[in-house]
Amino acid sequence: MVSLIDTDVMIDVSRASASAASYLDSLNDSAISIITAHELIVGARDKRDVAGIDSLVSAYPVIHIDASIDQLAYDLLKRYAKSDGLRTFDSLIAATAIVKGFQLVSRNRRHFAMIDGLRLESPQY
Repeated sequence: MVSLIDTDVMIDVSRASASAASYLDSLNDSAISIITAHELIVGARDKRDVAGIDSLVSAYPVIHIDASIDQLAYDLLKRYAKSDGLRTFDSLIAATAIVKGFQLVSRNRRHFAMIDGLRLESPQY
């Protein structure tokens, strides 16, 4: 099964966490959402960070948003935004995992645990 890697895990890797990198290396097949790539760039402190993030992102297949992901993210927001605090970017990442049949890998369990139909893996590295 393909693992869609959430932004928090990619941040750990970008900060040279050996345990996070080792965890990702243990996965058979992984990808990131274009939304994760966007979030990483927004969090960059300077041009050097941007270059490092660009290099990291290029090491993974990037899944882009299509109409079915967009629609499911909208439906997830209608269902979970008010009751559980689901945010826009998280809805797009979760919808990507669901539509593509991927497992979502995130340490932010509380951001995603309420979403029906989402396979969620929370690494303990």
